[in-house]
Amino acid sequence: MTSTVRASNRPASLSREKIVKAAFQLAKKEPLNALSMRKLATKLKVTPMAIYKYFSDKNELTAAVIDMQMEESNLIPHDMDTSDWRAWIKESFLRMWDAYYDAPGMVLYMSHATGFGPAVLGWQNEILKVLVNAGLTPKQALTAHAAMSELATGSNILVPIRQQGIERVFPSIWSDLKAGKVPNPAELSNGSMSVVDYPWLVLCGQAMLEDMQDSRRAFANELDILLDGLALRINANKQQG
Repeated sequence: MTSTVRASNRPASLSREKIVKAAFQLAKKEPLNALSMRKLATKLKVTPMAIYKYFSDKNELTAAVIDMQMEESNLIPHDMDTSDWRAWIKESFLRMWDAYYDAPGMVLYMSHATGFGPAVLGWQNEILKVLVNAGLTPKQALTAHAAMSELATGSNILVPIRQQGIERVFPSIWSDLKAGKVPNPAELSNGSMSVVDYPWLVLCGQAMLEDMQDSRRAFANELDILLDGLALRINANKQQG
């Protein structure tokens, strides 16, 4: 009877998957703490040495956590035809943006990565395959992949900064947006900003307000500009070939 009670009080057995899931949860909210074996061990209620039985070091654990995020985000649109390379690429990077938006702490966590796992490498491989088959050279495909990845990352980092910017530059319009009201474009030059000092910013003010209200749409528009350039490059390559 005593042995049965003791067995029921034992902590659940540790596993590689359990460690990665715990680190993933920490990484989403506390990215720096996720890199601490002591913090992770505390969350799992084990000793730090217990974790090292499953992972040789932090780098291996970091790669596993990033891989988990990639797998859960379904970055590869398997249900789409790659012959429409532009739609396929756009959908993939929109999913990447969504993954960062849902777990903003992961951006900082990933900045400490020194290697990648099979899920990340598999996604990168698929992106490059689609771009090369569309007509880009390997070098152009690699550069395009880097540009779109950095755009998705940077766009997410700037979401709170964009909100702070409009709150400071257009306080009355920000109040309208927060209250669910449609801001009056005329207020762009009414007191909170000088038309004389910033004429082009005022000219583009309405578009800026739209971006502030929907950061995902703003990213999609930015991505379209990059994809327009890639389409032109692909056509040029075909003509030269």
